[in-house]
Amino acid sequence: MDEHKDKQISRRGFLSKASAGLLTFGLFRGERFRLSEPAQDKQAVPEYRQLGRTGIRVTPVGFGASRTMEPMLLRNALKAGINFIDTGRSYFNGQNEVMVGKVIKGIREEVIVQSKIKIKLQGIGKNLDSTEVYDRITNLTQSLLAESLKALQTDYIDVLLFHEADSVDMINHDAVVDFFRDAKEKGQIRACGFSTHSNQVELLKAANKSKSYDVVMVPYNHKGSYMHMLSDNYREWDQPALEKELEKAEQNNIGIVAMKTCSGGPYAFKGEDQPSYRSALKWILNHSYINTMAVAMGNLSELSEDLQAIS
Repeated sequence: MDEHKDKQISRRGFLSKASAGLLTFGLFRGERFRLSEPAQDKQAVPEYRQLGRTGIRVTPVGFGASRTMEPMLLRNALKAGINFIDTGRSYFNGQNEVMVGKVIKGIREEVIVQSKIKIKLQGIGKNLDSTEVYDRITNLTQSLLAESLKALQTDYIDVLLFHEADSVDMINHDAVVDFFRDAKEKGQIRACGFSTHSNQVELLKAANKSKSYDVVMVPYNHKGSYMHMLSDNYREWDQPALEKELEKAEQNNIGIVAMKTCSGGPYAFKGEDQPSYRSALKWILNHSYINTMAVAMGNLSELSEDLQAIS
């Protein structure tokens, strides 16, 4: 595992090394205070892609809001034409949703918001088949959804995901399935799904079998692995097995959102002199089963770089 860890390079580290000369001359100084500058022309963004069977149309590159609390960075992404925003109840202790809600106020119908609610098994109970556990899951999911709607200042969420799913038993649990069905019937959400950082092949296989979920969010990049930018935890997966299930998901019209897209490091297509994150994103988008990506963006440099993948 350590040898993998040594070979991995984070986007933060790559950009730091690549821009070292510029930093010497102070060309990036005060970037935090220049977020109101236009990032790109809106016409640079291509046609939208369908998110599986949801009827929702999204830009191929989406804004992963998990790394920033800077509203002007999100505003620049929207000005550039990005319409897909990924956030979650747990990011910045709920304040990430608050930031997103303030930015999209007044333009709610123009953007697609994906958020996530996390259920920790601790405290729910070991007997998943019990009525008591069913009620606890139901109460918790309903409460978290209400909190998300309030924070986002909206009466509906386009895509709501079960955050960090790692158990087939949990995504197939009656309380979880019933919660998502009821939330859709009430108009509180338009589509449901789950995100997963581990056991993704088995979870995606279960989703292909049950067809209960509209959207699945999985790590996917050219490396078949990633290192978490904060914890430095290294994870890898069986790329051929995952791609087999992704192809089945496309056939089943399940929307796929890729994450950890830059965490595999820069990439170079044949004939390219230097690897780049632009090419890393293009590699992902060359696969038809990927509808969009939640690319974590922390500054204008990353936003500009990510937009090049669809220019």
